[in-house]
Amino acid sequence: MSRTAPKKAKRSVKSKQTRTTKSKQPNPKSRELYAFLFLTIVLAPVASAALVGSYGFVIWMYQLIAGPPGA
Repeated sequence: MSRTAPKKAKRSVKSKQTRTTKSKQPNPKSRELYAFLFLTIVLAPVASAALVGSYGFVIWMYQLIAGPPGA
């Protein structure tokens, strides 16, 4: 008597079906909303902080050269 390992049942491997999506551009209204949110949440605060900071730096450098304001 020869002993053989029991045969394993073959599992069917389901192949992942690739979804075919059409390459369409996003809705123009959603793009406009994203642009508005980016401008108001990110760009406006960064630009205003950079503007105020650069103005302060210019005044500071001017006072280093010309001296403090006098009476």
